[in-house]
Amino acid sequence: MNTKQLIIKLGMALVTFSSMNLYAKDVFTSEIQVDNQSQVLGYSSISDVADQYDSYNMKAMFPTYTETSFVNAKVNLRDVPVNLSYAQNSSTLTFKIPSLGIERTYTGATREESKDMFLDALKGEDKELLKKLTAEWVKNSPIDPVAGNPTSLLSMMVGSMTDNLSDMASDQMYGLKENSSSNFGMMPRFGRYTQQGHDINVYNLPLTYSHWFESNKTGLVLDLPITVSKTSDGALSGSLNLGVGLNFKLASTESVNWYLMPQIRGGVTGSEDFGTAALIYGGGLSSNAQFPLNENSAVSIINMVSYYKTDSIKVGDFDSGYDLQNTILRNGVEYSHVLHKSVAGSPLIAKLAYARTDFSGDQLFSELSHDFSGSIGFKNKKPKAWIDEYRIGFTYTYADKDLRGFTINAGYTF
Repeated sequence: MNTKQLIIKLGMALVTFSSMNLYAKDVFTSEIQVDNQSQVLGYSSISDVADQYDSYNMKAMFPTYTETSFVNAKVNLRDVPVNLSYAQNSSTLTFKIPSLGIERTYTGATREESKDMFLDALKGEDKELLKKLTAEWVKNSPIDPVAGNPTSLLSMMVGSMTDNLSDMASDQMYGLKENSSSNFGMMPRFGRYTQQGHDINVYNLPLTYSHWFESNKTGLVLDLPITVSKTSDGALSGSLNLGVGLNFKLASTESVNWYLMPQIRGGVTGSEDFGTAALIYGGGLSSNAQFPLNENSAVSIINMVSYYKTDSIKVGDFDSGYDLQNTILRNGVEYSHVLHKSVAGSPLIAKLAYARTDFSGDQLFSELSHDFSGSIGFKNKKPKAWIDEYRIGFTYTYADKDLRGFTINAGYTF
């Protein structure tokens, strides 16, 4: 199979996968009762949930509505059931989270003012409420942007740690470009995920820099993945994170090459639609034991342990007060092989890999995921070559509670 055929097959697989869930859920839903009438509505933004209680919007849905009407709403606030209500002849908005035993009241001169006070609390004014609500979000929501699912920032930060070490180990195994010890890289990725009825498109651009020092026994890696995610009903979230790692080559024999990389990472994610903002920071230790089978192939055993914590940060109007602490283990195996094919005299290298990731600590919606990946690319070792390596690939992810996704990527180092 040539490179063009592989790209076509990967594209067809992604199209097939993206059509699996045609009827996706809304991020937020409300069942609203006004006097003896009721309506069920869906929203893609948390602000729209609150704005539903503007007089104009209420009258559009319920022509008999007045500022003195009885209102009761059962709201699915990102898979956390809550209740919003106005008593008859009252401007006080009552907010309840039955599962947590939480009740708040917001009383303004008008119902409009009460609604604004409620939204201000969700934006960051009520820290105690948000700390409890965000803990429920990561436990109950399959699409939380911060943690608990494959499209969350925490999951992406964990994957980046082992990816960087694998790439640097492969460079050592199959050779760097002549008279060059540094690489810049970019690997655009597009992913399509289905997570408990929600369809999510993920656009990711990892930017990397790696450098082997003169002895070739110590290396530096920096990476900056930038990500934008969009649900099928239009809810947007974005994130970026920065990782810094030092790669130590602890053993180099005919039977094994062993690399160890301590790494620190920090990232931020935010979404006006989800009502979310969080800072994640931490780090860990990755190991890559590479066992050459012959001059053209190798098997690598990859292990990682890391610890991450979330903290408060304001993004846009929201400071949602996530407070998580998690320890993550990632273990996997990778097979790489130089094919009997070349591109412009440069060898083609194929990789197949599997990784399992386990999350412990504060409870998350999904605490176990499996990644199956493959790629093919060529290395150009000529000293005047502009591109050092070009690679295309795919990853299929399956996590517990029926979360799954497919990612394709293509990029190069220079």
